[in-house]
Amino acid sequence: MKFKVAQEHLSTALQLVQKAAATRSSIPVLSGILIETVPEGLALTATDQELGIRLTLPAMVSQEGAFVFPARVGDIVRKIPFGEIAFEVELGNNTATITWERSRFIVHGYPAGEFPPLPQPASEATLTLTKAELRRLIQQTGFAVSHDDSRPVFTGVLLTVSDSGVRLVATDGFRLALAEGEVGTPPEGTSPEVIVPGRALAEVARVLGEEGDGPVEVSFSENRAFFTATHERVVCRLIEGQFPPYNQVIPHEFATRLVCPTQSLLSACERASLIAHEVGQAIKMQIAGNILVITASKPEFGNVREEVPVETQGDSLEIAFNPRYLIDGLRNISTEKLRYDFTGPLSPSCMRPVGDKEGSFCYIVLPMRLT
Repeated sequence: MKFKVAQEHLSTALQLVQKAAATRSSIPVLSGILIETVPEGLALTATDQELGIRLTLPAMVSQEGAFVFPARVGDIVRKIPFGEIAFEVELGNNTATITWERSRFIVHGYPAGEFPPLPQPASEATLTLTKAELRRLIQQTGFAVSHDDSRPVFTGVLLTVSDSGVRLVATDGFRLALAEGEVGTPPEGTSPEVIVPGRALAEVARVLGEEGDGPVEVSFSENRAFFTATHERVVCRLIEGQFPPYNQVIPHEFATRLVCPTQSLLSACERASLIAHEVGQAIKMQIAGNILVITASKPEFGNVREEVPVETQGDSLEIAFNPRYLIDGLRNISTEKLRYDFTGPLSPSCMRPVGDKEGSFCYIVLPMRLT
């Protein structure tokens, strides 16, 4: 097996793929990255059998083959200067020689035959959407998953497909994020409803990158989800269980409503959070007339008071929130203004964008008790 590849292309691909390599496994080969020659150049694959990532990239192949490199090869390639790198693999003794300029590196790996094949979707795509739309949906929901493994369902994102589009929902029990998007190809037959691990969706967004667009096919087979683009594929095992009845916590009426510039409220909350930055500390909101007053205090440090001009409807209100929860939601509203509905000082509140994207995203936050 012999090939030459650009350092910058290989380094980027390895950094993306190695996130799926196993760190603790009784199968040593899973700690490595499978590199094989394909018509496009190279294909890189890593999996811990819960999550799998496969990427293709261009390369000059002079001898076909496949070999499992140790995951640390990513760190090696990252330290090599920009330029062309040559690889020569001796399959007989499972060693690879990496050369560039006047330097050489020899690494030991595993036979490709020991690497388990990545699962393949058993059917055609359930839906197709653009990379940009999928990135947005993941960004607007993935941050709200729980990191408590004792409640597996809360560590995932509910993905529902229907004739009208796709919906993602995530909650950790204290806040809930819901995002809806359009699909290029409506599903046929039964509309699936699955729970995708939040970790896997974060990797999907990272692998797709922040730039570029193009179609992404999403399909489901047995207990797995597949996200396939032109040069990328992510496969993950789904979470079993019953997602909580989230529709019951979405407010459909309000006692107090405000409309305000998104950036003004976000900046005020970020500054107030510098005071209320410790776990259990809150920032308080007082809504009266057309002024929203935000306060936070810490006796041994100081206090802050911010005023934000708003448009209001309904009753005056005093309410308190975990500042991080507020900031997480505000950062995912891209419109100039937002609408924030309150149902009471101890009841769920709901913020939404105002404008073209109204209805595509809503964020529900439970308040804290005032002290």
